[in-house]
Amino acid sequence: MISRDERFESLYRRHYARVWRYYRACRVADDEAHDFAQDAFKRLYERMDQVRGEDEWPFLQAIARSVLLNKLRDQKTAKRHTKIVEIDAPEFTQELAAPEEPDYAERQYEALRRRDLHDAVAALPDGQRQCLSLWLAGFKYDEIGRTLRITVDAVKSRLRDAKKQLRARLGADTLPEDEE
Repeated sequence: MISRDERFESLYRRHYARVWRYYRACRVADDEAHDFAQDAFKRLYERMDQVRGEDEWPFLQAIARSVLLNKLRDQKTAKRHTKIVEIDAPEFTQELAAPEEPDYAERQYEALRRRDLHDAVAALPDGQRQCLSLWLAGFKYDEIGRTLRITVDAVKSRLRDAKKQLRARLGADTLPEDEE
């Protein structure tokens, strides 16, 4: 009977290059591909009792895919890359300068632009105004459609027309670009 360690060593020797090539095919850098492969084989060793049958590759491939997806998610998660600083750190003992306040003219100009935007939105037809307010609140096109009981194409059309009217009335830099 083959021991667990001997079986793992056999699997490692047979499949390491294949796992590494899998990561390279997924456009992972050479050094990272080796790290990912090591991680995949570590997980395989921890789950050796779950391997069934003669062909271990499908099980190992599923582990390799899981390792890759987890690493990609980790890279996209901003909080994992945030620098943690102790609140008693020396750089925080100094009093931080207050941000500069906009002067009176800037505040008046912004208030005037907000009033103009409010008036322009109020002048839109009901359907366009409803779609626009939901879109600005963060709703997706399909959510707006379900809420207003209209098709997604109707939502897109109403938003397009509303933005077109607002840009014509207020200027091109008034609304954020589409993110859908």
